Amino acid sequence: MKKLAIFALTAAVIGLSAVEPHVDLKEIKLKDGRTTYDRMVYFNDGHLILKHTTADGVKTLSKKWGEIFFGFRFGQLPRTNGGWSIWDFFRCYEYNGKVSNLVRDFVPRQVTANSINGIAVIDMEFPSLKGGTLKIRMMQFPSHPTWVFMRVTAKDFNIWRLDFQAYPYQSDLPKDRERHFRSEKGDFNVNKEKVSYTPEGSYLALYNKFVQDTASNFLIIQPEKIKTVEVPKCGAGVEIRLYTNKGVQQFDFAVGYQNNHPASDAVNRFFGENGDAIRKFMEGIDWNPKLSTANFDKSYAEAQKLGVAADKLAAVKKAYDEAMKKGDTTAAANAEKELDKLKKEKAASGLSDFM
Repeated sequence: MKKLAIFALTAAVIGLSAVEPHVDLKEIKLKDGRTTYDRMVYFNDGHLILKHTTADGVKTLSKKWGEIFFGFRFGQLPRTNGGWSIWDFFRCYEYNGKVSNLVRDFVPRQVTANSINGIAVIDMEFPSLKGGTLKIRMMQFPSHPTWVFMRVTAKDFNIWRLDFQAYPYQSDLPKDRERHFRSEKGDFNVNKEKVSYTPEGSYLALYNKFVQDTASNFLIIQPEKIKTVEVPKCGAGVEIRLYTNKGVQQFDFAVGYQNNHPASDAVNRFFGENGDAIRKFMEGIDWNPKLSTANFDKSYAEAQKLGVAADKLAAVKKAYDEAMKKGDTTAAANAEKELDKLKKEKAASGLSDFM
């Protein structure tokens, strides 16, 4: 009976460990001496595509298309490459003697992905032009799987402009499709005209008319922090450019989508109660969630039942306790991941005994 109980626990451990937010990093040495850092950063649903090619490990050096990406595969319809851009989803510009898109021009100092009480928490850090630091935190809650909430923080520098890019439904160019942008100022065909205005409302939507009209992309902003919203006349990709007010160091966004539903109806609902509900949720977010010890305690007990070596368990628990004492959620989450890894390794060896 004891063996059967451990077998069931083993199977459960292997199943649970497969969906956790994590970072897959490939370090590729190129023949010309440069290095490409290729990352897939996984949420509970969707993932970032980060690629940075560099000669010195600090600044990027691109010689052809495809060597630098900041993409987001989120809510993409099957067999399409549309939705939020999988190549150039987000840009953060500093203007300090020159203009620099920090997330493209610099290699990230840090990229982590953790699960904190079921919330996917992604953290990125980039240098600025002259000694500052750009921090990006993205969070996805189990209660809102079609939304990701994003906080952008500038430390010791000023953000000049923030861009988001999408290809609603698909990136091709059918002649009968119209790309539309909607805000509190109205609904615009951005295949034909540029849009520029001072925002008063929080809601921005992208969608299509006539064909490819069952997908939409949504963005919620804090209008009091934005001087100008600009959407250039476009072909395939739609850019939302947000010129910031001076002195603002922190910006919050909600990034969402809806698929397989008439876009006109989805957009109307977004500008009504749906958008209001998401904005209210965003305003109530604790951007620095504290880990509950319940998951670690349960996992630790499972590891003991599986027979994970006592010295390895003691080392993980020590690291976890020290992280919790310091309030370091990233280190605590990493300790939880190490515990899960030990469980998975032990579980795999336990399953082999039944083969």
